Amino acid sequence: MTKSVVIMITCCVAALLVIAIVVSAINSSVSNGESKEEKIDIIAALSGDATEGYSIAGEPIEFVFPDDHGAHESFRNEWWYFTGNLYDQNGRRFGYQLTFFRIAISPFDIERESEWATNQLYMAHFTISDAENGEFYCFEKLNRGAKGIAGFQDEGFGLNVEDWSITGVGDGDFPWQLYAVKDDITLSIEVNPLKDIVLQGEDGLSRKSLEEGNASYYYSITRLETEGYIEIEGEKYNVNGNSWLDREWSTSALSQEQGGWDWFSMQLEDGTDIVYFQLRYKDGSTYPYNEGLIVDA
Repeated sequence: MTKSVVIMITCCVAALLVIAIVVSAINSSVSNGESKEEKIDIIAALSGDATEGYSIAGEPIEFVFPDDHGAHESFRNEWWYFTGNLYDQNGRRFGYQLTFFRIAISPFDIERESEWATNQLYMAHFTISDAENGEFYCFEKLNRGAKGIAGFQDEGFGLNVEDWSITGVGDGDFPWQLYAVKDDITLSIEVNPLKDIVLQGEDGLSRKSLEEGNASYYYSITRLETEGYIEIEGEKYNVNGNSWLDREWSTSALSQEQGGWDWFSMQLEDGTDIVYFQLRYKDGSTYPYNEGLIVDA
């Protein structure tokens, strides 16, 4: 059997939680000592509620690149999801994840005098796994898409949440530079595709529910050449390896009866890449819609 490297993804729940907090803050008021937490509904954040004014992933589209690497602000949420396995010159292994989430708090961009005004929030997750020492480091940031603090810039192709960033070349062509630093942990790498873009689901329309409209636009680059450095507690490691990019945007992805999904990917030594996700009911049982993809060498 071909030896494989497995990348596990577990951050979707945290993203939904942040979206749900935002939705709760918009639609609810706190009075008589009532707790905000009582109004948080994680599933509603990616379900069919409150979709008026937003674009919906309802049918396949023609993807246009590099344009579709950028933000789709007419949809309620999207993400740029990088994971990878990296090695230094001595074979020491590190895993990483750097993900940027865009969350619309309103479908309407109302003109206001304040430079702080925005209808977009941006969140990022950053993790490093040090396999040799059995250490795992995990951080996140959340800020408004205003005054350059966070957001996406078409000109020059750039995405940031404070000082964490993706920087492209020109109009979004590769290579892309990924950078994140927190405390004494730093990731600085360049990624460049080794394979073409692949469309998930039905020509890029990934249905998540039996209900019409509960879907996302979803594409992947399953293998990107990666080179740069990781710094941990003052020690710098020059690394290289492979990364994986997942891109999704949607407004309504889950139905009210669903409780989330589990996702994993594998990059095999023979060049084959595999991705699979399983949707779940709220009781944890398997939902009828599940997807997988095999990308040959």
